[in-house]
Order: sequence, then structure tokens, then C-alpha cells
Amino acid sequence: MKKILLFILAPAFLFSAGGVFAQSTYLSDYNFQLDQYRKNFAEYTNFKKDYDDRPTLNNEQKALLSAKQTIISRELAWANFYLVLSESIGKPGVTYPVINKAATDLTGIANYHFSQAGKAGNIATRADLTSFTQEELTVLASHRLPVAQSQVANKLVQLIKFQIDAKTAYDSIVGKLEAVKNEVVVKNGLDQVQTYSAQINGQIEALAKKTTGFDLNESNQGQFYRDSTETLRTVRNLQYRLVSIIIDLDTNYVRH
Repeated sequence: MKKILLFILAPAFLFSAGGVFAQSTYLSDYNFQLDQYRKNFAEYTNFKKDYDDRPTLNNEQKALLSAKQTIISRELAWANFYLVLSESIGKPGVTYPVINKAATDLTGIANYHFSQAGKAGNIATRADLTSFTQEELTVLASHRLPVAQSQVANKLVQLIKFQIDAKTAYDSIVGKLEAVKNEVVVKNGLDQVQTYSAQINGQIEALAKKTTGFDLNESNQGQFYRDSTETLRTVRNLQYRLVSIIIDLDTNYVRH
């Protein structure tokens, strides 16, 4: 007898949203559907075992119905996961090409999975299940690139927002430093602010460009993530230095 096909969620997906996007309005829906998926998949595993052990029409039908419910909860969990990620990217209110694209891509992917949840409700035969799974695997392959780009964009947006806030803080004190701007310490501090700002902006722009031009067919995804993580870490360290200088100037040289 031909085995019933069911595409299984990757473990990384099963555990990736809760701690990272705790403030998302979509998170409760994601967690609910994820719980449903786990319950449904456990039931499906039992029904499939019964079918494998005794491949009767009755056992096949039970396994098929259970597979359908598992797929529906899986698709809804996936949809809400991508909406959580899209919301996280959009929440800081930053406008930047790679970020705008990521939010749009993720919304489109989420809508695809909502649509798939509806289509899964029409599965009635083993052939339907096999066809549904094979078609979805093809589409999911096309999602790998925008999802990879979106994961980096979600980190970039936090750094860009940090940079915007740092500039706002700097702009609020620079005029107050006019009287002491020629003092050596203050002058060095102002120069360092400009230097660090230029380095940070350059690194952000370079990573955004690399992310936009990333091609999964020609590049190693693992290496892309490692390189991106290293750049993000470098930018964050530079931002800590930048803010420390702004705080020092504000605390010790601005007359409040």
C-alpha cells in the first residue's frame, strides 16, 4: 500500500517565535495553532500507524481525515508565524527598501498559507493529499529566499531604529555644546560621533545591499547567516560606543 504523505514542520519553526516576538498581537493565534498542530500531528501519527499495520479502507480514511486536520492547523500556524515576523519588522516604523520588501513578502507568504488552510479542507482522497503536499513543497522552495532576507531585515530594522534614536539624542545636545565645542575633549567627542555614525551607516547599507542581492542558488545560506550575524554584532558594538560618547557629552559638558 502507498504511504500517506504529510509534510512535517521543521523543529526550528516549532520553537522560534515565542521568546523573540513576545509583544506581537498575532502571537496568541500562532501559539494556539501550534498547540493544535502538535495535538493533531500526535493523533495523525497514531492513525497512520494503525493504517500501516492494518491497511483497511476504514483505517485509511481515519488517517486521511487526521492528516487533513493536521495540515490545516499547520498552515494556520505558519501564516500567523509570518505575520508575527512581519509585524516585528514593521513595528519600529522604519522606512528602508530591504525592510519594506521584507514586510510585503512576509504578508504575501502568510496569505498563501491562509489560502492553503482553506484548500486543505477540500482534501478527500489519498491522491488529493499527495498532490497538495507536492505542490506546496514547490512553493515553499520559492519562499526560502524572501524568508532568509526577512530574518536579516528583522535584525537590521532594530539597528536602524537605534541609529535614528541616537541621532535624535545627538541633535538635541549639539547646539548646547556650542560654547565648549573647541575644548579638546568635546571636540574629540564630536569627531568620534561623526566617525562612528559614518561607520555604522556604511555597515548597515552594505548588509542591506548584500541581503537584497543574496541568491540562494549561488550562495551558502549558512555562511550568509554567519556573515550577517558578525556584521550585526559589529554594528551593535559601534552603536554602544556611539551612545556612550553622546551620554558623556550630555552628562559632563551640557549645561542643564
